[in-house]
Amino acid sequence: MIGKFSRRSLLGRSAAAAGVLALRAAGARAPAEAASSEPGELPRYVLALYKSAEISHDVDGPRPKTATLNEIHSWAQMPLNWLGLMVEYHDIDRGLPDERTMARYRGVITWFQTEEMAAPLEYLRWLGAQIRAGRRVVILEYLGALRDRRTLRTLDLAAVNEALAPSGLEFLGNWTGNQRVIELRRKDPKMMEFERPLPLGLPYYQQVITRRPGSRAHLVLARRDLPDSESQMVVTGPWGGFAAAEYVRFQFPGEAGAQWWLDPFAFFRDALGVGDWPRPDTTTQCGRRIVYAHIDGDGLRNRSEVRPGASSGQVMLDEILARYGLPTSVSVVVAEVEPTLLGSPEFHELARAMYRLPNVEAGSHSYTHPLDWEKRTRSFPLPAIPYSVETETAGSIRYIEERLLPPGKRVRLFQWSGSTRVTEEAIAVLGRLGLPNINGGDTMRDREWPSYTRVAPLMRQVGRQWQTYTSASNENLYTNLWTGPFYGYRHVVETFENTEKPRRVAPVNVYHHFYSAERVASLASLRHVHEWVGRQPLARLFTSEYLAIVDGFRTARIARAAGGWRVWDHGALRTVRFDDTRAGVDLARSQGVLGFVHHQGALYVHLAGPEPALIVLGDRPPQTPYLVQASHRVTAWAREAARVTVSLSGVGPKLIELAGLPANREIAVEIREGGGSRRERARTGPDGHLTVRAGGAADVEVRLG
Repeated sequence: MIGKFSRRSLLGRSAAAAGVLALRAAGARAPAEAASSEPGELPRYVLALYKSAEISHDVDGPRPKTATLNEIHSWAQMPLNWLGLMVEYHDIDRGLPDERTMARYRGVITWFQTEEMAAPLEYLRWLGAQIRAGRRVVILEYLGALRDRRTLRTLDLAAVNEALAPSGLEFLGNWTGNQRVIELRRKDPKMMEFERPLPLGLPYYQQVITRRPGSRAHLVLARRDLPDSESQMVVTGPWGGFAAAEYVRFQFPGEAGAQWWLDPFAFFRDALGVGDWPRPDTTTQCGRRIVYAHIDGDGLRNRSEVRPGASSGQVMLDEILARYGLPTSVSVVVAEVEPTLLGSPEFHELARAMYRLPNVEAGSHSYTHPLDWEKRTRSFPLPAIPYSVETETAGSIRYIEERLLPPGKRVRLFQWSGSTRVTEEAIAVLGRLGLPNINGGDTMRDREWPSYTRVAPLMRQVGRQWQTYTSASNENLYTNLWTGPFYGYRHVVETFENTEKPRRVAPVNVYHHFYSAERVASLASLRHVHEWVGRQPLARLFTSEYLAIVDGFRTARIARAAGGWRVWDHGALRTVRFDDTRAGVDLARSQGVLGFVHHQGALYVHLAGPEPALIVLGDRPPQTPYLVQASHRVTAWAREAARVTVSLSGVGPKLIELAGLPANREIAVEIREGGGSRRERARTGPDGHLTVRAGGAADVEVRLG
């Protein structure tokens, strides 16, 4: 059966409603404090401004803009994260940040939808002061400060231009929406028409020019009915960037969805001046794209049509978890397995059996499945369990650890339920427990959503806490809120492929619920996805490991050093990316580096561990063995003149590829597993590369000769 709703319409609906239908069918840390910067340190943080006085038309009705409900978070944060930048949010209606606060930021980004502001001239002068202080200012669509909200008086453009003088921007007015008089003079094909061509009838014109040296105009318009009317509608320079309204992105009428007119990756790179910066990368580990999987607890008790009498949870255990062996984070809703509540001995033992699998790590999906954490509504409002944030988080974790897990296992993450619109209080509880969190985001990039605007950023700011997003949507949206078609989740593979090419912007994330084992078609779609994953050269991680990498992205610090780049405070993050380069790594001068690989014109550098590292780029191929790729996390590495020893951690068949070895040379390989080992002979290729397939072994030693 084909559902009556499209996925476009569903993404405008409440995810809480999605949770209701699905159930019926059946770390977070504070924004970093200002830190004393070290010599040469790159300021990786940018400040995104929004106005709470502006209104966002949310599914629940009009709501004030927030750190989540704003254009920057919805569309710009993802490419900014991809460029290695952390984005923090500030409500400009609460006042201007002082210089001490601003000291840690690379720049300021605005994407306003109205021109009213309290004390607009003061704000514009503050923007000018940021540029004078060496920070970049990026203005998308509206300046946001042409009219005083209190007096309703419009600012004189001369005063506006005086305030913004450090940018060289001059706003000259001459606005028109008359398409007959607007003409295109110049267009930078490397910057404009990124996802969609400009319309034949150009929608809007205002006259803006910049006089500051070094600025580059990427889109120039003019008015046929006015002399000297050229306008730089999209421009970048050493001060930042400006892109006028109607030339940033196209908004589909009637439905949620947009496409970029300008290239956001190129625009933010140039406007923020980060072209040659190293980028902490969360998509890749040891040269391979990351894959992680997690199952939300919904639907474990549902009876499955796949095997009469069996529950969806049992079918999921037998047909997916035990069969494919993919490292998977499995969560349960405690109320659905606890025999004295909604569960039974059958479901209690089923959860225990799943958690005994070596490829399963434990997560919690709450105690009674809150649908909206802000409104405190629940799927299971049980009188015996009064609503409590502590119970839903810490209480559910405690129950799973004490009643369901085998010795030696702990709960490793929390998977948000319902709308996933969670509160600062809930994230803070997990922070005190040292547990990361995930869910929300709903990334889709496929034939129905052919745009990077539907690729979620890494995280969202919730007060002083952080919620980490998933890297792909789950099956609920692909099945129209679990109304059909039930094979819909197979289309997630399109998103996996389109977030790899033409640029790798996200890991592979196999994310679904237990109710996907309820239907024959939905189970077939899960098999299709798992089999696709099995054919790809991916780095298999547990979800908690990926979340630790995202946390390392948030904290990572990078500084220019003599001849190279210092990296520290990167935690579990092990990859630093350099874009648009053919350079390699000078391993003799670098420290804490295992190796590198080139992919899509970028250099991916593999760090050895959480300790500070030094990356020095070079043009000559290394004359010493180094790591090209590995299927699992490298926990130990020793490199000597004639021997390399590697230890890998994780479940599943292991593979490593080394380079820098003599070409066409016979090599001795020892593979150690448990108490035994086996020895093999192998031969390097003409390029000096050697691939070792180690099976389930953890330790590999390669010796020349």
